[in-house]
Amino acid sequence: MGLIIEESGLRFGEYDEDQVFQIETSEQYTKSLRQNGIKTCEFILRKGENLYFFEAKQSCPRQIMKDIPDNEKEEKKKRYDEFIQKIVLKMRHSLSLYGNILLKQYSQDKVPEKLVNPDLSNTQISLVLVINPQEGDWEPEPELRDDLQLHLKDEMKIWKIQSLFVITPQQAREKHFII
Repeated sequence: MGLIIEESGLRFGEYDEDQVFQIETSEQYTKSLRQNGIKTCEFILRKGENLYFFEAKQSCPRQIMKDIPDNEKEEKKKRYDEFIQKIVLKMRHSLSLYGNILLKQYSQDKVPEKLVNPDLSNTQISLVLVINPQEGDWEPEPELRDDLQLHLKDEMKIWKIQSLFVITPQQAREKHFII
C-alpha cells in the first residue's frame, strides 16, 4: 500500500514514498522554522516530470460581494484578503525552503531521492490549492485564482511556474491527486 496523506478532510494518494516530501511535517521545517513564523504547504509531489506544491483548505471566503449586505462587506473583504495572504505566504515559504534544501542550506535527510537529486531542467512546477468545504457544493471563483497568481507573479516568474490550480475535491480526484 502506498502513502496516503490526510489533510482538510481529504485523502491524498496513494503515492510511492519516493514521490512525496511532506514539507509541513519535515524536521527541516518543524525543528526551527515553524516557531519563527515560517509557513509551508502540506506536501510536495513529484509525478513524472511534474512537481506539485499542495495546499488544502476546508473553507474559502468569497471574494464576490454582490449579495453581501453593505455593513458586512468590509469584514468579508478583510477575511478574503487574509486568506489570500496566508496561501501566498505558504507557497512562497515552501518554494524557498525547498530551494534551500536543494542547495543543502538545510538537511536533505528524509527527502526522497527523486526530490533532492533530480534534474529539474524539464520539470513543470505547479502550485495546487484544493478547497474541500464541509457543507454544500463549492466552485472556485475565477478571481481567487487570479488574485493568487497576481500575488505570486514574481515567484512564478523566478521558478518558471506554469500553473496555479484552485480545484475542488472532484477535480482533484479526476487528476488522481486524492482517493
